[in-house]
Amino acid sequence: MMRTAGIEDLPILQQIEITCFQEERYSAEDLAAILEEDGFETILAEADGPLGSAIVNYRQDLIAAQLVSLAVLPQHRGQGIARALLMEAEGRVRARGARKMVLQVEVINVPAINLYLHQGFCIEGVIGDYYGPGRDAFFMIKVL
Repeated sequence: MMRTAGIEDLPILQQIEITCFQEERYSAEDLAAILEEDGFETILAEADGPLGSAIVNYRQDLIAAQLVSLAVLPQHRGQGIARALLMEAEGRVRARGARKMVLQVEVINVPAINLYLHQGFCIEGVIGDYYGPGRDAFFMIKVL
């Protein structure tokens, strides 16, 4: 089941961040701000507990929606949850008027890169040191 997360889901989202990300995780304060700020939408995938989450940012004044975060708990990976979250995020921003979605992904994150490529994203370029010194990111875009 997919649902929009609210501020009451902050502990769940924190746990997903802590479990799925090492250095590039959002703090509780950042997550709380995202949950309460217009333009951001946080989607929670659940089935007898949390499976993963996606955060998207889109406002009418933006050129494109941005996939801010996509995370699936390790014990639930390989089951199509990331793909389902991505498709849900795309559908939600498309319904609000977005015509493109962008994202950044570390160049060594092969499973995520493969997912994005298979879902129609194209690599537009490389952002040097995006995740810190020597840790580049691909900038990817998809026409929705």
